[in-house]
Amino acid sequence: MIDVLTNAMNFRSLSLKDLLEARDLYHWHLMNKANVVGTAVGLYLIRKSDPWPTERGSPDGSVPRAPKGERTFANSEVRPYSWPCILVFVKDWLEATQFGRAGVDPDHMVPRTLYLPDGRAAPVCVVAVKPGVPVAGALSDARWPSAYIGCGFPIFADVQGERHRATVGCLVTDGHRTYALTNRHVAGEPGSEIKAMLRGSLVPVGTTAADQLSRMPLSEVFPEFPGRRTYLALDIGLIDVQAVNDWSSQVYGLDEEVGDVADLNELNLGLQLIDQPVRAYGAASGALEGTIKALFYRHKSLAGYDYVSEFLISPGEGATQTGPGDSGMVWHLRTTARDAHGKATTILRPMAVEWGGQTILGSADRRFNFALATGLSTACQLLDVDLVTGHNAGANPYWGQVGHYSIATVAIGLVKDLNLKAFLTANVERISFRPDELDAATIRQKLNNGDFVELADVPDLVWKKVRADVPGGRDYARNAGPEHPNHYADIDLPGADGRTLRDLTLADIANMDPAVWERWYQANGATEARSEGLLPFRVWQFFDAMVAALRARDMARFLCAAGIVSHYVGDACQPLHGSYLSDGRKDPSDPSAKKWPGKGVHATYEDKMVDRYETVLQPMIGPAVQSFAGQIPPIADGRDAAFATVRLMAQSAAILAPGDLVDRYIALGGGTSVRVVDGLWASFGNQTAQVMGAGARYLAAIWDAAFAAAATPLPGHAGAIPEETLAAIYQDPAFVPSLTLDKIGPVLSRPGDGAQPPAPPPGRKRPPRR
Repeated sequence: MIDVLTNAMNFRSLSLKDLLEARDLYHWHLMNKANVVGTAVGLYLIRKSDPWPTERGSPDGSVPRAPKGERTFANSEVRPYSWPCILVFVKDWLEATQFGRAGVDPDHMVPRTLYLPDGRAAPVCVVAVKPGVPVAGALSDARWPSAYIGCGFPIFADVQGERHRATVGCLVTDGHRTYALTNRHVAGEPGSEIKAMLRGSLVPVGTTAADQLSRMPLSEVFPEFPGRRTYLALDIGLIDVQAVNDWSSQVYGLDEEVGDVADLNELNLGLQLIDQPVRAYGAASGALEGTIKALFYRHKSLAGYDYVSEFLISPGEGATQTGPGDSGMVWHLRTTARDAHGKATTILRPMAVEWGGQTILGSADRRFNFALATGLSTACQLLDVDLVTGHNAGANPYWGQVGHYSIATVAIGLVKDLNLKAFLTANVERISFRPDELDAATIRQKLNNGDFVELADVPDLVWKKVRADVPGGRDYARNAGPEHPNHYADIDLPGADGRTLRDLTLADIANMDPAVWERWYQANGATEARSEGLLPFRVWQFFDAMVAALRARDMARFLCAAGIVSHYVGDACQPLHGSYLSDGRKDPSDPSAKKWPGKGVHATYEDKMVDRYETVLQPMIGPAVQSFAGQIPPIADGRDAAFATVRLMAQSAAILAPGDLVDRYIALGGGTSVRVVDGLWASFGNQTAQVMGAGARYLAAIWDAAFAAAATPLPGHAGAIPEETLAAIYQDPAFVPSLTLDKIGPVLSRPGDGAQPPAPPPGRKRPPRR
């Protein structure tokens, strides 16, 4: 009988170097075995059905003989007493008694022990595997933040008519420039264009840098480790990013603290890493968990040379498996740190870069995608770069999170009708998030779980997409469709007589009419529907939808309309959504200009500033609600709701003048640097909270008014509406359809005042809408 404790004691002193030396000496002997498909080094795998060793006080200190049968990754495990070994993978399991019989050549039996010239012995652990093609799983349904690109995000390269996808692993720097690290086989040749999703579009974000790693002799990377005629697969590429402030160093989808890189080298790279837990986030598969199963796995032999991978990582039990498109992501080693009071905290240490080429090392009944990875510290050392941390940490989907979600959540608490408030409160997690969840990490995590999009951001995350990309998308082409002009209205553009559309409308509510607005736009240079912003009329359209749903006692459609209208009210209180200065001071006489004073202010203010200061801004909204002194006009019908929206836009511009915002941005030098972002916050942080507080007050008033206009009590069973019910409604293109200004008039309810729109003022050109 085999005493496993004796084995453990006999082989415990074997180092990683010892095992690599033994494997190198016996390489040709092992690889000429007909059944062997690969080797690695690690810890001995014990079958899960094997009994544990008896206590030393037992009569003979022995354990029963292990049961016969194949050993696989699925039916075996590393135990505390597992000893260092060489792992030999075979495609067919054969018992020792089968060799020499039925034509099985005994020379092809894998030895149990390999002996070094100085007498040291290295045990062999044979594992049965079933090589094959990787198992393809469903793609991640992550909703990527619009304002930043970060670790775990997808990147794309077009090669020979095909689009290749990989994952951003991390940001690194050579001290002068910042690069995104990913896989060389996707990054491609130096100078290749790399694209990513940024602000809703697939756009170029960088080019492949000259410094790359493909393969290197193992003896050059790790001089102390034996490895004759052995290459270490690296497959690391760098992307020279165009605008570093469009990037974030934080890892998307991982909610635990990320610490310093795990600095693994010849002095500390050892078998203590075997069976350690690791986590990652891949652009294709989403959140992943696994364990380190082996080191220096030989995955290919060609022309007399071996190719090995530094790490072999298996998926966690029942966890999502890695797949194509995850290449480039960084696996993080899970470690535990304790503070002065003994409280344990999990810290993720960036450890290895998955380079793709997933292999199947399963069994007859179970198949696994095993990741092959290169040590991150190894890659950084060879490229002479350092890991970047803390750059644009806290990157989130811009105004959509802090603005739309916070405004909607705060507004629920302001609703006056108690029955309506109770219904909306029961559905707060359908509209937005609970007040205690309005932080970036929680919102980001929840957005990534499942197919449902919280109603407050459906217009941006669903309707501003093509249906081929997002179910329910309403764009007829990327960034082109009838939904886009519903999010703004340039009501402060002076006409030829100096009067603005805002002046015209607020002077007489009868001018709150699509025909009036369209004629004004046409007379002042906006000759295309996409340039005729109609934000207040979109609120009118949703007010009508809320009233109709309440009267039909269809609480699901009412909730859907009530949740989504919060988005447009949120847009109305953002000053740049109501101004012709939405992106700076562009000369209207030069519509083809590529640059102009203040260009980029919209994204820097709405995206970068709000993202950077979200943890400070969000708690400021509640007090801003209480201090809001503006007068909300009476709301009895849809036109009143639209008129109130214009009033909100005017009051927001009075709180934070778009011209002041643009001029300050210009004075700061423009761009997206931290200095500019911090300067905008110092000047306009308080005003930003105030306009959001105004938006929450108006939204609550519009909800109350729609409920009063319907004059229909809520059903007694009104409660939380299932997410799938709401998703089916907002994915229906017939639900409150997205229309342009020239088409929205016929669907709006008509007040009975019989007012006729006035003639438009004389013509004046306006700057084209970006």
